[in-house]
Amino acid sequence: MSSRYYNLRMALRANLLLLLACLTAPILAQEPQITSNMEVDSSLLQKWLHSGDPRLIAWSADFARRRHDSQIISEIPGVLEHLSMPPVAGGHEEQAPRRRAALALVDTLIQENAQVALPVIELVARMFPAQSILLIQRVPLESSKETLINWAFNRDGINQTAAMILAKTPDPAFVYRILEGLELNVTVHILPLNSFWGSFGGGPGCPGGLHLPPPPGWPQIYDYDLRDEYGEAGKQDSNSTPVVELGSHRVLAVRFEENRGRSRCSFGGSNDTFRHELIAYWLGIAPKDMPWQPYQSLTIGWTSKTAYEKQIDSVVQSDRAVVSDTLLQLRHRGLLNEQMPNRTFPPITIGIVCEIHPCPLQGSLVFER
Repeated sequence: MSSRYYNLRMALRANLLLLLACLTAPILAQEPQITSNMEVDSSLLQKWLHSGDPRLIAWSADFARRRHDSQIISEIPGVLEHLSMPPVAGGHEEQAPRRRAALALVDTLIQENAQVALPVIELVARMFPAQSILLIQRVPLESSKETLINWAFNRDGINQTAAMILAKTPDPAFVYRILEGLELNVTVHILPLNSFWGSFGGGPGCPGGLHLPPPPGWPQIYDYDLRDEYGEAGKQDSNSTPVVELGSHRVLAVRFEENRGRSRCSFGGSNDTFRHELIAYWLGIAPKDMPWQPYQSLTIGWTSKTAYEKQIDSVVQSDRAVVSDTLLQLRHRGLLNEQMPNRTFPPITIGIVCEIHPCPLQGSLVFER
């Protein structure tokens, strides 16, 4: 390599480094280096809070939480109302800073036990359902009931946590809506006569959370998740907050470092299982001790279609009889009025699993309402 070419190359490299320094200098000047132990006052935090810079907003919320700064905390709901938040978690990288800022603001409101107006809580619910549940419980039920009903019976299915809160003090209209969506499911296994059927399987796995480094230059950001627990209460830690408890079913809100992800998971029951659970609670019975179950399994040794239909009819009539008795008990307790429509209740779906080839029956049979 000639010395002339070498000198030209080094000069070009020096010019590029100088250009890069010129470009990054304004950025560094605009982004003050902040640490969690630096000295701040309310006026500086207020400036950061209203700066429009997601990173500074997050730092303002973080300091306000640790300093218990009531003035800054009182201004956070107004900032949340005007903060343009992405509609879902994750998403495009340019949305991540705004989401972190929103998480920091909401976390401060929760940790400082702030009272938040319903319109702001409803805005938070679009993105952070667990946090919104914690916030709405600080609103008197007479004011929050309509919002909780909208959450409980949404177009994506029943929100079990919102429904559990309402189930603590139910009225007949709410009980009716729980019953209205209930369906019994009977799986019939058709086997050759004098054979047996069994199944083996494991439960779903529960992957651990990701452990990523926190974003440089940001405070520690916290997220929340709802966790279902059944049976005896486990040891509660400082990062979990009880939300609602019905019988042996509890819901906890768990606070965790956003960059670490969820460390535990839970598996809620199906729609029909949950509705059945609420009915059992209102009757003071453990779900497993109810005289009927939302999911049943029946094994039939095949002899003829006539014998099969007779056994199915017996199961259907038996289920409807015991459910009718449940409805009567709910009425006696003042939890249900005569609002139930004149129809056969509940709908019963018969699903067929055939172990005979060729199968003498095909498909499934639905007993209409």
